[in-house]
Amino acid sequence: MSCRSSLRAGAVLLFALSMSVVGQGRQPAATVRPALMLGEELEYRVSYSFFTIGTIKVHVTDRWERAGRRGYRAEIQMDSNPSLSWLADVHIRFHGTMDEEAFSYTWVSDDSSESIVEFRTMDFDYAKGRMYYARGRRPPGGKNVITGRDTIAIRDRSQDGMSLLFFAREHVQGARPMRIPTFVDNREAATQINFRGKREVVEIDAVQYPVQTVTFDGSANFVGVFGLTGGFEGWFSDDESRVPIIGRMKVILGSVKVELTKWRRGSWAPPAAR
Repeated sequence: MSCRSSLRAGAVLLFALSMSVVGQGRQPAATVRPALMLGEELEYRVSYSFFTIGTIKVHVTDRWERAGRRGYRAEIQMDSNPSLSWLADVHIRFHGTMDEEAFSYTWVSDDSSESIVEFRTMDFDYAKGRMYYARGRRPPGGKNVITGRDTIAIRDRSQDGMSLLFFAREHVQGARPMRIPTFVDNREAATQINFRGKREVVEIDAVQYPVQTVTFDGSANFVGVFGLTGGFEGWFSDDESRVPIIGRMKVILGSVKVELTKWRRGSWAPPAAR
């Protein structure tokens, strides 16, 4: 499998399968939502076997208010290791908006790995029960050219892959499984995520002490465009911030690991093992 496929696969695990996810249904609102923090910046190393194949950066960039609802804007940037440019040169950016309960309103993917940018967009219209999907290309210095559109019915407030990261952070300390309808482009599949409320201690290079985490696992019932196939596991910080610390996932020819390396979130640091 190419480095490009492996890098994308790592992002899928860490950010709750960076694909559009729809139809979660309404969930009870928590009184405090510390996982959504304006200005939060997280950086991760993506590795395949013994090789560092790239980095992933997450940034909560802004807040918004519309029609009585408030929410956040966020983005995820994935870049391949420059030393492997002879093999793969990957630059992918996701950005979008979500409300305070981490349900999606908009989502955009820009893949600038080639000279022509390939993009995908989703726009959720909850009043009409529809999600509008588009894909296309943008030449250097040019305008977007739409190459395909779809309109997909949705039953309730929904997730895309990026907002689902924050949704998972809200629920990871619980103990119940979720079977999530998942759209891979315009095809619906399913992802099983098992929140178990299980605590484990892990080690990462970024700190000199063991880290207290809460873990979950799951499986994808499809082979995704990012190379995802089969099982995955995640370890989030066992505190109110619930920051993703480590992710592991199976891809077609092995396993990808995603590990927290840098962060900026007020005075937060990974919690020491208790």
